Amino acid sequence: MSARHPRACPPSPRGQRGVALIVALLVVALAVILLAGLLDRGELALARTRNVLRGEQAQAYAEGLEAYAAQVLLRTRSEGGRIDHNASVWNTPLPAQPVPGGLISARLRDLNGCFNLNNLAPDRPDLAAWQRVFRRLLSVRGADPAIADAVTAWLGSQAGNDEGYYLAQPVPYRPARRAFAHASELRLVRGVAGEVQARLAPYVCAVPAGSRINVNTAGVPVLMALAETITQGVAERAWNGGQARWNDVAAFGDFLRGTGVALDPPTQRLLGVESSYFLARGQIVLDEVPFAFTSLIERRDGVGIRVLARSRGADEAWDTPGTPPAPETVRPR
Repeated sequence: MSARHPRACPPSPRGQRGVALIVALLVVALAVILLAGLLDRGELALARTRNVLRGEQAQAYAEGLEAYAAQVLLRTRSEGGRIDHNASVWNTPLPAQPVPGGLISARLRDLNGCFNLNNLAPDRPDLAAWQRVFRRLLSVRGADPAIADAVTAWLGSQAGNDEGYYLAQPVPYRPARRAFAHASELRLVRGVAGEVQARLAPYVCAVPAGSRINVNTAGVPVLMALAETITQGVAERAWNGGQARWNDVAAFGDFLRGTGVALDPPTQRLLGVESSYFLARGQIVLDEVPFAFTSLIERRDGVGIRVLARSRGADEAWDTPGTPPAPETVRPR
């Protein structure tokens, strides 16, 4: 008697259609995933291209604003002589101007109106006078006057006793042993951090050593630092709401003598009424994306205009100088 074997049933048409449908769905899903990836990559590439083009356009506008600032500075010197003050043409901001794709604006700040940190270099013949002024500025702003010595040591070319302090920090580093490239480097100096840096930022700058303080554009704290006996009231009168227009240092000294203040000769030699260094700031908005550029500009007779440094982004030193110090940091009137 022979054994019976079950016959294999062919797949039903309905089952075949189900498998085909699943395969088709998988193919479609895979195609959608691949297409989405390609579109995403395309969007990223397009965004990168837009950003590059926008950045190049902003850079071109910034260079144009820089050239405009140079023309203004040269015209001011030719028309206004050798006296700079806050009513000079260069201190008039360029209001927002429409350009293809957005807006541009610009303004200049006089860096001879602040204290130049590089004048504290140990090889300066007038170091003692600059240190006295800076110690008083530190005191006016509620900071430790000993920071003046720390800055001089930082600028010294030879290693000193301060090396150990910096190497013992959580993130060790060494003093620069060179001139400050930017005033923000001050926060690295012993005794300067956080709040102290914020208090000093509007009144200090970093330009080539040898600059003088312009008494027409210096702020109230800087004027107070010129002598121990200059009170906030006297400094505010000299500042005149930012509209001081002394024709020379002698006239400024005469005013101080009328208030009972006498500047010593070494300090008088640190002062002037003209400016050589300016910070140009350009603000550009393209497609609602903001850009900020700053340029350190030197204006010299016989040399003309030179751009010493350029930077991109916000600058903490761009505050309005002349703001009276907080009451607790002010010496008695």
